Amino acid sequence: MVPVTAACWVLLMIGAMATHGRRREFAFGALNLAYLALAAFIAWGRFGPESFTG
Repeated sequence: MVPVTAACWVLLMIGAMATHGRRREFAFGALNLAYLALAAFIAWGRFGPESFTG
């Protein structure tokens, strides 16, 4: 469940960055980029080649 949630969070943050960019709210875009990086790291760690090896 965690990997799917993290992947969906990545998509959500991409949409949030696009919305903040269109509204010229670049500070929020930077915050969303940090959240996106964290969610991508978690998704990569859970879906990665050695994710369930212990």
